[in-house]
Amino acid sequence: MTLHALPNPAQDSAARASALRAAEQERLRCYTSYLDFYNGKQWAKTRPGRTSLVVNYTRAIVDKAVSYLLGQGINFAVPAGGEDEWVSGRVGEWEKGLEPPELRTQNSELARHSAARAEALLYRVYEENDLEAVDVQGAINGAVLGDTVFKVFWESGAGGRGDTETRRRGREGRIRVVNIDPFTFFPRWAADDPATLLSVEVTYQLPAEEAVLRYGDGVTGRGGDRAKGPYLPVSSSPTRPLVDVVESWTDTEFALTVGDRDAMRTANPYGFIPFVHIPNARPANEFWGISDLKDVMPLNRELNERMSDVADVIRFHSDPPVVFKGVREHSSLAVGPGTVWDLPEGAEVELLEWRGQAPAVQEHIERVMRALHDVAETPKTAFGDSGRLLSGVALETELQPLIQKTLRKRIWWSAGLRRRNRYILRIAELQGMGSFAPYRSRIIWPPLLPADNESEVRNNVALVSAGLRSRRTAMDRLGEESPETEMRLIEEEQSR
Repeated sequence: MTLHALPNPAQDSAARASALRAAEQERLRCYTSYLDFYNGKQWAKTRPGRTSLVVNYTRAIVDKAVSYLLGQGINFAVPAGGEDEWVSGRVGEWEKGLEPPELRTQNSELARHSAARAEALLYRVYEENDLEAVDVQGAINGAVLGDTVFKVFWESGAGGRGDTETRRRGREGRIRVVNIDPFTFFPRWAADDPATLLSVEVTYQLPAEEAVLRYGDGVTGRGGDRAKGPYLPVSSSPTRPLVDVVESWTDTEFALTVGDRDAMRTANPYGFIPFVHIPNARPANEFWGISDLKDVMPLNRELNERMSDVADVIRFHSDPPVVFKGVREHSSLAVGPGTVWDLPEGAEVELLEWRGQAPAVQEHIERVMRALHDVAETPKTAFGDSGRLLSGVALETELQPLIQKTLRKRIWWSAGLRRRNRYILRIAELQGMGSFAPYRSRIIWPPLLPADNESEVRNNVALVSAGLRSRRTAMDRLGEESPETEMRLIEEEQSR
C-alpha cells in the first residue's frame, strides 16, 4: 500500500488522536475509573498501619450479569414470510424471462431458500469469528464501561477463509466481526436520533514493524512517546517505536491515516458505517450507555472500609497492644508467658481493650450489603444463597430484579445484534455470495430460568397438531439452532 504525505502535517494521526481524546476526556476518565474499580483498585489512598480489604462485589455483579445475558448463547432465525421478505427485484438472470404471475407462484419457495441461506451464513460467520467469546468480551465492556462496540468488515488476503463461490471468483477472504475497545471509539451521531451514526473515528497504535508490514515503507514511529491511559495497550516497552493510526468513516468515505502519512482515502466500500454500538442502558436522548458500576461503587467502597475496620478490631483483640502507665522506658521488657517485670511504684501495665458500648458495625455492614444487592439488582439468591429450597415460582420471584435487568439489556442487545446481522448479510451480498435482502433476522434468547422442557414440548406438539403453529416456529421456540436442516433430516429419515 502506497503512503502519501498529508498536506497538513499538523493534522497527522497523533495530533488527531490527541484532539479526539481531549474532546472526550470526561468519558475516558469515567471509563478509567470504572475499569480500575472492576480490576480491584478501589482505595483512593493507602492507610498506613491499617487493613485495606477489597471485597470486589463489582466484579461478581458484572460477571453475574454477563452470565445471565449471554451465558447460554443465542440463536438466530431469518423470517421467510411476507411479500417483502423474498428477493423481489433481485431474481437471477434465468428468471427474468418469467411473467409476474409465474414469479409469484415461486415467491414462497424463493423466500424460504433465501432465508435458509441467510441463516446458514450468519451461523457460519458466528463460528468462524468465535462470536460467543467476542460477545462476552463486548458484554463485559458494556457492563463495566457502559458501552459495547463491534466492527463488521470484509477481510481479504491469501490467509482468509472464503466460501467456495468466493474462492472461485478469486476474491478469497471472510467476513470479520471484532470487539472494539470503547476507549478508541469516537463517533458523531444525529442530534435528533442517537441511534444514527453520522461518522466514526477509531484511534489506536501499532508497533512500527507491524505498521510497515501492513502499509509498507514510509511510516514513522515515536520511540517511547506513548499516551497515558488504558486505551493504548499496545506495547510494554518504553523504547519500542509506535505508530498512531486513525480510521475515519462516513457513509460515503473511508480514510486511513498512519503516522504522518495518508495511507488510504477512498469511497466507503460498504455504503454504511460498519460499526455497531450497543449501550448497556441508554438514558433518554443520550448516546452513551450507563455502567452497571455507577451506583454500586460508593456502596462497595463503604463495604471495603467497614470490613477493614472490623478486621482491624479483630487483629487488635487477637494481639492487643500493651499499655504502660508510669514507666519511662519499656523497650527492653520481654513479653511472653513466664516473664517477670520489675515496675516502679505506682506504675501500671494493661492490655488495650474496648470500653463503652460497641458500635453496631455488623448491622451497618448488613445494611450496606442489602443496599448493594438492591442497587445492583442482583439478589443474594443469584449467588446461590437462598438459605432454603425454592419452587420454580418462588425462585423466579426472588430473582425478579436480575431478570428484569437482563430483559432490559436484551432489548438493546437484540437491536444491536439485528443491526450486526444486517451488516453481515449486506457485506456478503457485496462480495457476490448471493442476495439476502431485506436483511432481516430475529434473535432467539434462551429462557432465563430452568424450564420444564417436557411441558414445553407437549405444548408445541399440541399447537402443531392443531394447525395453530408451524413445525419451524415450534423448533425455534424450543431453541433448535437450524430448524431447516433438522426438518430436512427428518424428511430424509421418513422417506427411507
